[in-house]
Amino acid sequence: MNEFILNSLNLANLWLYANLILYISVFAVALFINYNFNAIIVGLIYLVPLIPFGVDSENAIRFLLVSFHNTIFGIIELVIFTITVRLEDITFDKQFIKQLFGHTIPIAIALIGLSFVARATKAPLSIGEFTAITLTFILGSILRVLAVYQIGAVAFKFDIAFRDKQRLKTDQLYHYIRHPSYAAMMIVIFAYALTTQNLVLGTLGMISGWFGFQYRIIYEDQALEERFGQEYKEYQSRTGTWFPKIF
Repeated sequence: MNEFILNSLNLANLWLYANLILYISVFAVALFINYNFNAIIVGLIYLVPLIPFGVDSENAIRFLLVSFHNTIFGIIELVIFTITVRLEDITFDKQFIKQLFGHTIPIAIALIGLSFVARATKAPLSIGEFTAITLTFILGSILRVLAVYQIGAVAFKFDIAFRDKQRLKTDQLYHYIRHPSYAAMMIVIFAYALTTQNLVLGTLGMISGWFGFQYRIIYEDQALEERFGQEYKEYQSRTGTWFPKIF
């Protein structure tokens, strides 16, 4: 039995280091292609929980699950921000700093905090719990990629900025809610919260993530209204922020 546990732990460590090396490689390529402050911040958010320390026979399964989540979704985010970020969007002005502390940091706290809580959780992972976490994570990841793909590289951006060819997106996923990419991210964060098996800390992580996105949405809605005027007001009146309007 001890030999089996030791072999399983060695295999888990192998996977953890493989995920770390893969992610660092993608991170390096992303920065080589499009070196910018935003990509560094996004990359580090998913890199920190990948550092494999503190794994043992009791938490190895959740540790691996956290590792896979951060590797997969971190690579998705790196690809997105490598494609969409433009250096002229990064201004480092007062608005940028406000978004950094009001939007980015609360989301980073949610993702990193929930990852470390889940990594330390020693409770057994049941098949039902694993299925719920995995399906939630896959759903959020697919919706995130789909929302970014549908709005396109011109309109999707880390900073609140507008480009000459940008048009108001009101069809596909955006026909139902105004911010499907943020809703998708909250589904992913919910998967992270489920992995913790901790109601209090999981809820706090969800609140932190929601606060960060809601902070961004307030400023983004104001900017979109200034940019598109009555067209955006009409669009805003018939769509929900997080969920579709039934009536």
